[in-house]
Amino acid sequence: MIGFETIGNATVTVFEDSPILTTDPWVFGNPYFGSWGHKYKIPNKQLENIKNCKFVFLSHGHPDHIDADSFDLFKDKTIILAEHFGDRIFNDLSKNFKCLKLKNNTWFQISKNIKVKTFADWNQDSAILVDIMNKDIIVNLNDGSARGWSKEIKKILGNYKNKFLLKLINWGDADMINFYDNNNHFIPPNAAKKPACGNLYYNQMKRWNCNFSIPFSSLHRYVRSDSTQMNEYVTPLDLHYENFKNDFGELLPAFINWDSSKDDYSLIKPEINENEIKNPEDFGDNWNDDLNLEDKKVIEDYFKQFDHLKNNFGFIGFKIGRSELNIKLSNLKTGIQFNTPRNSLIYSIKNKIFDDILIGNFAKVQLIGVDSLYPDFTPYVAKYGDNGGAKNKSELKEYFNYYRLNSANYWFDYLKLKSEDIIRKKLKKHVKLYNFAKNIKNKF
Repeated sequence: MIGFETIGNATVTVFEDSPILTTDPWVFGNPYFGSWGHKYKIPNKQLENIKNCKFVFLSHGHPDHIDADSFDLFKDKTIILAEHFGDRIFNDLSKNFKCLKLKNNTWFQISKNIKVKTFADWNQDSAILVDIMNKDIIVNLNDGSARGWSKEIKKILGNYKNKFLLKLINWGDADMINFYDNNNHFIPPNAAKKPACGNLYYNQMKRWNCNFSIPFSSLHRYVRSDSTQMNEYVTPLDLHYENFKNDFGELLPAFINWDSSKDDYSLIKPEINENEIKNPEDFGDNWNDDLNLEDKKVIEDYFKQFDHLKNNFGFIGFKIGRSELNIKLSNLKTGIQFNTPRNSLIYSIKNKIFDDILIGNFAKVQLIGVDSLYPDFTPYVAKYGDNGGAKNKSELKEYFNYYRLNSANYWFDYLKLKSEDIIRKKLKKHVKLYNFAKNIKNKF
C-alpha cells in the first residue's frame, strides 16, 4: 500500500509498503498542564503504524504536537524539523535524538516514491508538503498558515492531481479564550457564535487550490476540572461539515486510510475517548498557592525582557492565590491581569513555554483597555520571544531580517496580514460593515 492515514489530533502517517513518516504524534499524555485530552482513541493498528515509522515530523513547539510523554517511542527514529531562527527545538531535541533539519523549499526523498518539503514561518510554525508518486500531495499546515510561503506553495501544488489540505479549522478554541472585561465579566469567545465551519473549509481550499480537505489539528477536549467549561466551545466533529459547498472539492471524513494507487479511501472508526476528569492538583497546581519573593522576581524579570510590551501596555498584573503582583511597563492605562495557579505559571516562565498557560484555558485573563492578546502580546512573548529567542529591539530586528531573507513570499504575506489587522481594528465596532468586508475578502 502507498498512501496515508489520518488519526489522533494532528497526525498523518504516510506509507510505502510500510510506515515511512508520521507527523506531530501526540499519542499519550495530557498537554497544557493536564488540560487537554484526546477526543478519540487511537486504535491499536494506527498506534503501531505511528510507532513503526522511520521519520517523525514535528511542526512546532506546542505540546499537542511535540508530546513529551510520547518521546520514548522515537528513540530510533529520525526527527525532521524545519530550519528556524534560533532553532530552539532542533537544539533541544538533538541532544537525545537523531534530528534532521531541512532547508526551506527543498525536496528530501524519504522512500522510493515519497518525498517531503518543509517551510518555516516567522510565527515559529512550519508546514510540510508530502509528495506521493508525483501524483498526490499532502499540504500539512497544522496550526499555521505558511506565512512567507503562500504563493510558492500554491505554485508547487499546480502539478498534482489530488491535493489534500490539512489545517486547523474550528470555532477557535485552540487558543486562549478564557477572557474577562474591565468589570471582570466573562467575554464570550467567537466560538460561542458557533460559526459554520464548512464555509471556512471551502474558503481555505479555494485559497490553497486544494480539491480535498480533512478535519485536522482540532480533535481535543478539555479534561481538567478547572477548564472543562471550555468544552462548550469545542467544535463537534459533525459540525465541521456544516454549510460546506462541494463545488470546488470534497471535505473527507476525519479518520481515513487513503490508497494513492486506487484514488480511494476507507474509513477508520476510532472510539470516543471517555476521558477521566482530573483535578489541577494532579498536575501540581493548587489555586490557593501564593507567590513568594523569588517567584515575583522571576515573573518580573521575565516580562521586562520584552521591549514590545513596554510600548503597548501599561502593566502586567497577577492574582495568584491570595498574592498579587503588578509589573509597571509604561504610563499607559492599558494592561493584562492573569489569575492562574502558581506552579504551572512559574514552570511555564522558567521553561519558556508561556503559551501553554494560555492554551490550557484554565487561567483567567482580564483585558483592561485592550481588545485581545493579539497582535501585541502572544506573538511577542510566546512566538518570537520564548521560541525564537528575540525579546529586545535589536533581537527582533535580527529575527525578522532572517525570515525576510529566508521566505520567498515574506512581503506579500506580511503586508496582507498587516492590512487585514488594520481593517479589522477599524471595522470591528461596525459589525455589519466588518462582516460585509470579510465576505468580499473570502470571495477574492
